Amino acid sequence: MSYWTSEDNVAGRKGVALFIILPTIGCYRYRIGQACYMCSYPASAPKMPWNQEEIVEYVKKALKKIEDKERVAVRIFTSGSFLDDGELKPETRKKIFKLLAGYDNIKEIVIESRSELVRYNAVKELADIAEDRHFEIAIGLETANNDIADVCINKGNTFEQFVNASEEIRSAGAKVKTYLLLKPIFLSERDGIEDVKESIKKAAPYTDTFSINITNIQKGTVYERLWEKREYRPPWLWSVVKILKWAKMTFPEKRILSDPVGAGSKRGPHNCGKCDKMIADAIRKFSTTQELKYLENLEHECIAEWEYIVQEGLLDWQLLTY
Repeated sequence: MSYWTSEDNVAGRKGVALFIILPTIGCYRYRIGQACYMCSYPASAPKMPWNQEEIVEYVKKALKKIEDKERVAVRIFTSGSFLDDGELKPETRKKIFKLLAGYDNIKEIVIESRSELVRYNAVKELADIAEDRHFEIAIGLETANNDIADVCINKGNTFEQFVNASEEIRSAGAKVKTYLLLKPIFLSERDGIEDVKESIKKAAPYTDTFSINITNIQKGTVYERLWEKREYRPPWLWSVVKILKWAKMTFPEKRILSDPVGAGSKRGPHNCGKCDKMIADAIRKFSTTQELKYLENLEHECIAEWEYIVQEGLLDWQLLTY
Protein backbone atom coordinates (compact mmCIF):
# COMPACT_ATOMS: atom_id res chain seq x y z
CA MET A 1 0.00 0.00 0.00
CA SER A 2 1.33 3.46 -0.90
CA TYR A 3 0.53 5.37 2.27
CA TRP A 4 2.60 6.02 5.37
CA THR A 5 3.06 8.44 8.27
CA SER A 6 6.05 10.40 9.52
CA GLU A 7 6.85 13.30 11.80
CA ASP A 8 6.33 16.58 9.94
CA ASN A 9 5.47 20.24 10.11
CA VAL A 10 1.69 20.55 10.35
CA ALA A 11 0.35 24.05 9.65
CA GLY A 12 3.42 25.58 11.29
CA ARG A 13 3.70 23.23 14.27
CA LYS A 14 5.15 19.81 14.93
CA GLY A 15 2.82 16.91 14.13
CA VAL A 16 2.37 13.84 11.96
CA ALA A 17 1.84 13.73 8.20
CA LEU A 18 -0.05 11.02 6.38
CA PHE A 19 1.24 10.61 2.84
CA ILE A 20 -1.13 8.99 0.36
CA ILE A 21 -0.22 8.13 -3.24
CA LEU A 22 -3.47 7.62 -5.11
CA PRO A 23 -3.52 4.90 -7.81
CA THR A 24 -4.55 7.18 -10.67
CA ILE A 25 -3.28 7.02 -14.26
CA GLY A 26 -0.63 9.67 -13.53
CA CYS A 27 0.55 12.87 -15.18
CA TYR A 28 -0.93 13.63 -18.59
CA ARG A 29 2.38 15.06 -19.80
CA TYR A 30 4.05 11.71 -19.16
CA ARG A 31 1.29 9.91 -21.05
CA ILE A 32 1.83 12.04 -24.17
CA GLY A 33 5.62 11.58 -24.07
CA GLN A 34 6.46 14.99 -22.60
CA ALA A 35 7.55 14.07 -19.08
CA CYS A 36 9.80 16.29 -17.02
CA TYR A 37 13.37 15.10 -17.56
CA MET A 38 13.99 14.18 -13.90
CA CYS A 39 10.67 12.46 -13.17
CA SER A 40 9.74 8.78 -13.36
CA TYR A 41 6.89 8.84 -10.82
CA PRO A 42 4.11 8.31 -13.41
CA ALA A 43 5.87 5.13 -14.54
CA SER A 44 4.68 3.51 -11.30
CA ALA A 45 1.04 4.38 -11.95
CA PRO A 46 -1.25 1.35 -12.35
CA LYS A 47 -1.29 -0.12 -15.85
CA MET A 48 -4.99 -0.85 -15.33
CA PRO A 49 -6.53 2.27 -13.78
CA TRP A 50 -8.61 1.90 -10.64
CA ASN A 51 -12.19 3.08 -10.85
CA GLN A 52 -13.15 6.20 -8.93
CA GLU A 53 -15.00 4.40 -6.14
CA GLU A 54 -12.00 2.12 -5.53
CA ILE A 55 -9.85 5.22 -5.09
CA VAL A 56 -12.25 6.61 -2.47
CA GLU A 57 -12.16 3.28 -0.60
CA TYR A 58 -8.37 3.36 -0.75
CA VAL A 59 -8.37 6.76 1.00
CA LYS A 60 -10.68 5.38 3.69
CA LYS A 61 -8.17 2.62 4.43
CA ALA A 62 -5.27 5.06 4.56
CA LEU A 63 -7.09 7.32 7.03
CA LYS A 64 -7.25 4.51 9.58
CA LYS A 65 -3.53 5.14 10.21
CA ILE A 66 -4.19 8.56 11.79
CA GLU A 67 -7.22 7.79 13.95
CA ASP A 68 -5.12 7.88 17.14
CA LYS A 69 -2.98 10.88 16.15
CA GLU A 70 -3.48 14.35 17.61
CA ARG A 71 -2.28 16.80 14.96
CA VAL A 72 -2.22 15.58 11.38
CA ALA A 73 -1.46 16.81 7.88
CA VAL A 74 -2.73 14.78 4.94
CA ARG A 75 -0.58 15.10 1.83
CA ILE A 76 -2.08 13.52 -1.27
CA PHE A 77 -0.07 12.65 -4.36
CA THR A 78 -1.24 11.16 -7.67
CA SER A 79 2.02 11.05 -9.69
CA GLY A 80 0.18 13.74 -11.61
CA SER A 81 -2.39 16.41 -10.71
CA PHE A 82 -5.23 16.11 -8.19
CA LEU A 83 -7.15 18.69 -10.23
CA ASP A 84 -6.86 16.77 -13.50
CA ASP A 85 -10.35 15.48 -14.36
CA GLY A 86 -8.66 12.68 -16.30
CA GLU A 87 -7.19 11.36 -13.04
CA LEU A 88 -9.88 12.25 -10.52
CA LYS A 89 -13.43 13.23 -11.36
CA PRO A 90 -14.80 16.34 -9.58
CA GLU A 91 -17.23 14.20 -7.59
CA THR A 92 -14.37 11.92 -6.47
CA ARG A 93 -12.35 14.91 -5.29
CA LYS A 94 -15.30 16.12 -3.23
CA LYS A 95 -15.87 12.67 -1.72
CA ILE A 96 -12.22 12.51 -0.63
CA PHE A 97 -12.38 15.97 0.95
CA LYS A 98 -15.60 15.12 2.78
CA LEU A 99 -13.80 12.12 4.25
CA LEU A 100 -10.96 14.36 5.42
CA ALA A 101 -13.40 16.90 6.86
CA GLY A 102 -14.79 14.17 9.10
CA TYR A 103 -11.54 14.03 11.07
CA ASP A 104 -11.11 16.80 13.66
CA ASN A 105 -7.42 15.93 14.08
CA ILE A 106 -6.63 16.78 10.43
CA LYS A 107 -5.32 20.35 10.57
CA GLU A 108 -3.68 20.55 7.14
CA ILE A 109 -4.50 19.19 3.68
CA VAL A 110 -2.10 19.37 0.73
CA ILE A 111 -2.79 18.32 -2.84
CA GLU A 112 -0.71 18.78 -6.01
CA SER A 113 -1.49 20.21 -9.42
CA ARG A 114 0.24 21.54 -12.48
CA SER A 115 -0.35 25.26 -13.03
CA GLU A 116 -2.43 24.93 -16.18
CA LEU A 117 -4.93 22.62 -14.47
CA VAL A 118 -5.80 25.02 -11.66
CA ARG A 119 -9.35 26.38 -11.99
CA TYR A 120 -11.12 28.68 -9.55
CA ASN A 121 -14.31 26.61 -9.26
CA ALA A 122 -12.43 23.34 -8.71
CA VAL A 123 -10.39 24.89 -5.88
CA LYS A 124 -13.32 26.76 -4.34
CA GLU A 125 -15.49 23.68 -3.89
CA LEU A 126 -12.65 21.90 -2.08
CA ALA A 127 -11.76 24.95 0.03
CA ASP A 128 -15.38 25.18 1.15
CA ILE A 129 -15.31 21.56 2.31
CA ALA A 130 -11.93 21.99 4.05
CA GLU A 131 -13.37 25.00 5.90
CA ASP A 132 -10.90 26.42 8.43
CA ARG A 133 -8.15 23.86 7.87
CA HIS A 134 -4.81 24.84 6.38
CA PHE A 135 -5.47 23.86 2.76
CA GLU A 136 -2.57 24.13 0.30
CA ILE A 137 -2.22 23.36 -3.36
CA ALA A 138 1.34 22.46 -4.26
CA ILE A 139 2.58 23.51 -7.68
CA GLY A 140 5.79 22.26 -9.26
CA LEU A 141 7.22 25.57 -10.38
CA GLU A 142 10.75 24.03 -10.15
CA THR A 143 12.36 27.32 -11.23
CA ALA A 144 11.20 30.85 -11.97
CA ASN A 145 13.60 30.96 -14.93
CA ASN A 146 11.62 29.99 -18.03
CA ASP A 147 14.73 29.03 -19.99
CA ILE A 148 15.89 26.61 -17.27
CA ALA A 149 12.36 25.22 -16.97
CA ASP A 150 12.34 24.52 -20.71
CA VAL A 151 15.87 23.35 -21.46
CA CYS A 152 16.83 21.63 -18.19
CA ILE A 153 13.48 20.26 -17.04
CA ASN A 154 11.03 20.17 -19.97
CA LYS A 155 8.43 21.52 -17.55
CA GLY A 156 5.94 22.59 -20.18
CA ASN A 157 4.73 25.73 -18.43
CA THR A 158 6.03 29.13 -17.41
CA PHE A 159 6.47 31.35 -14.38
CA GLU A 160 3.63 33.50 -15.68
CA GLN A 161 1.30 30.48 -15.63
CA PHE A 162 2.37 29.78 -12.06
CA VAL A 163 1.48 33.36 -11.07
CA ASN A 164 -1.96 33.03 -12.64
CA ALA A 165 -2.55 29.71 -10.88
CA SER A 166 -1.44 31.14 -7.54
CA GLU A 167 -3.86 34.04 -7.86
CA GLU A 168 -6.71 31.66 -8.69
CA ILE A 169 -5.86 29.45 -5.70
CA ARG A 170 -5.74 32.30 -3.24
CA SER A 171 -8.89 33.95 -4.54
CA ALA A 172 -10.68 30.61 -4.06
CA GLY A 173 -9.65 30.45 -0.40
CA ALA A 174 -6.65 28.10 -0.43
CA LYS A 175 -2.90 28.58 0.07
CA VAL A 176 0.01 27.96 -2.28
CA LYS A 177 2.92 25.59 -1.77
CA THR A 178 5.70 26.01 -4.32
CA TYR A 179 8.07 23.21 -5.27
CA LEU A 180 11.52 24.32 -6.39
CA LEU A 181 14.08 21.93 -7.86
CA LEU A 182 17.63 22.26 -6.59
CA LYS A 183 20.20 21.87 -9.35
CA PRO A 184 18.56 20.91 -12.65
CA ILE A 185 20.90 19.37 -15.24
CA PHE A 186 23.38 21.63 -17.07
CA LEU A 187 23.78 23.87 -13.99
CA SER A 188 26.83 23.98 -11.76
CA GLU A 189 26.42 23.65 -7.99
CA ARG A 190 26.79 27.41 -7.69
CA ASP A 191 24.25 28.10 -10.43
CA GLY A 192 21.83 25.64 -8.86
CA ILE A 193 22.00 27.46 -5.53
CA GLU A 194 21.56 30.86 -7.15
CA ASP A 195 18.64 29.65 -9.27
CA VAL A 196 16.72 28.52 -6.18
CA LYS A 197 17.43 31.79 -4.39
CA GLU A 198 16.31 33.88 -7.36
CA SER A 199 13.23 31.70 -7.78
CA ILE A 200 12.29 32.17 -4.12
CA LYS A 201 12.59 35.94 -4.50
CA LYS A 202 10.35 35.98 -7.56
CA ALA A 203 7.80 33.48 -6.24
CA ALA A 204 7.59 34.79 -2.66
CA PRO A 205 4.64 37.16 -3.30
CA TYR A 206 2.62 34.21 -4.60
CA THR A 207 3.72 31.53 -2.12
CA ASP A 208 2.85 30.52 1.44
CA THR A 209 5.15 27.48 1.72
CA PHE A 210 8.32 26.68 -0.19
CA SER A 211 9.44 23.08 -0.59
CA ILE A 212 13.00 22.68 -1.82
CA ASN A 213 13.02 19.44 -3.76
CA ILE A 214 16.55 18.09 -3.99
CA THR A 215 17.26 16.33 -7.27
CA ASN A 216 17.70 12.58 -7.04
CA ILE A 217 18.34 10.16 -9.88
CA GLN A 218 15.21 8.27 -10.94
CA LYS A 219 15.36 5.32 -13.29
CA GLY A 220 14.66 5.74 -16.96
CA THR A 221 15.09 9.52 -17.00
CA VAL A 222 17.31 11.94 -18.92
CA TYR A 223 18.93 12.77 -15.59
CA GLU A 224 19.89 9.12 -15.10
CA ARG A 225 21.54 8.95 -18.52
CA LEU A 226 23.70 12.00 -17.76
CA TRP A 227 24.48 10.71 -14.28
CA GLU A 228 25.65 7.37 -15.71
CA LYS A 229 28.03 9.26 -18.01
CA ARG A 230 29.38 11.20 -14.99
CA GLU A 231 28.06 14.42 -16.48
CA TYR A 232 25.69 15.10 -13.59
CA ARG A 233 26.06 14.84 -9.82
CA PRO A 234 23.10 15.25 -7.41
CA PRO A 235 23.39 18.31 -5.15
CA TRP A 236 25.57 18.50 -2.09
CA LEU A 237 23.70 18.52 1.20
CA TRP A 238 25.75 21.59 2.13
CA SER A 239 23.94 23.42 -0.68
CA VAL A 240 20.60 22.54 0.88
CA VAL A 241 21.72 23.86 4.26
CA LYS A 242 22.90 27.10 2.66
CA ILE A 243 19.60 27.63 0.84
CA LEU A 244 17.40 26.81 3.83
CA LYS A 245 19.29 29.18 6.13
CA TRP A 246 19.19 31.98 3.58
CA ALA A 247 15.50 31.44 2.78
CA LYS A 248 14.33 31.37 6.40
CA MET A 249 16.36 34.44 7.34
CA THR A 250 15.24 36.35 4.25
CA PHE A 251 11.57 35.30 4.40
CA PRO A 252 10.92 34.37 8.07
CA GLU A 253 7.15 34.47 7.56
CA LYS A 254 7.27 31.66 4.97
CA ARG A 255 7.29 27.98 5.81
CA ILE A 256 10.46 26.52 4.28
CA LEU A 257 10.57 22.74 3.87
CA SER A 258 12.91 20.15 2.40
CA ASP A 259 12.97 16.37 2.55
CA PRO A 260 16.38 14.98 1.52
CA VAL A 261 15.06 11.84 -0.19
CA GLY A 262 17.84 9.36 -0.85
CA ALA A 263 20.37 11.38 1.14
CA GLY A 264 23.73 9.67 1.38
CA SER A 265 23.28 7.47 -1.66
CA LYS A 266 25.02 8.03 -5.00
CA ARG A 267 21.64 8.62 -6.63
CA GLY A 268 20.56 11.10 -3.96
CA PRO A 269 21.93 14.33 -2.48
CA HIS A 270 25.17 13.66 -0.65
CA ASN A 271 28.38 15.11 0.70
CA CYS A 272 31.40 12.89 1.33
CA GLY A 273 29.49 9.90 2.68
CA LYS A 274 30.69 10.31 6.25
CA CYS A 275 28.56 13.28 7.32
CA ASP A 276 25.49 12.67 5.16
CA LYS A 277 23.24 11.23 7.87
CA MET A 278 24.09 14.04 10.29
CA ILE A 279 23.32 16.76 7.74
CA ALA A 280 20.16 15.06 6.44
CA ASP A 281 18.86 14.70 10.01
CA ALA A 282 19.51 18.41 10.61
CA ILE A 283 17.58 19.32 7.46
CA ARG A 284 14.62 17.19 8.53
CA LYS A 285 14.60 18.68 12.05
CA PHE A 286 14.64 22.19 10.64
CA SER A 287 11.79 21.39 8.27
CA THR A 288 9.68 19.95 11.08
CA THR A 289 10.28 22.79 13.54
CA GLN A 290 11.33 25.77 11.35
CA GLU A 291 14.06 26.42 13.94
CA LEU A 292 17.36 27.57 12.44
CA LYS A 293 19.32 26.24 15.41
CA TYR A 294 19.36 22.81 13.76
CA LEU A 295 21.29 24.22 10.80
CA GLU A 296 23.83 26.16 12.85
CA ASN A 297 27.35 24.96 13.68
CA LEU A 298 27.29 22.07 11.23
CA GLU A 299 30.87 21.14 10.38
CA HIS A 300 32.79 18.44 8.55
CA GLU A 301 36.06 18.43 6.66
CA CYS A 302 34.32 17.98 3.29
CA ILE A 303 32.77 21.43 3.53
CA ALA A 304 36.06 22.85 2.21
CA GLU A 305 35.73 20.84 -1.02
CA TRP A 306 32.11 21.97 -1.44
CA GLU A 307 33.09 25.61 -0.85
CA TYR A 308 35.81 25.37 -3.51
CA ILE A 309 33.42 23.82 -6.06
CA VAL A 310 30.82 26.54 -5.44
CA GLN A 311 33.37 29.36 -5.44
CA GLU A 312 34.91 28.24 -8.72
CA GLY A 313 31.56 27.45 -10.34
CA LEU A 314 32.84 24.04 -11.45
CA LEU A 315 30.63 21.94 -13.69
CA ASP A 316 30.01 18.31 -12.76
CA TRP A 317 32.17 16.83 -15.53
CA GLN A 318 35.12 18.80 -14.09
CA LEU A 319 34.91 17.17 -10.65
CA LEU A 320 37.33 14.52 -9.44
CA THR A 321 34.89 13.08 -6.89
CA TYR A 322 31.24 12.25 -7.21
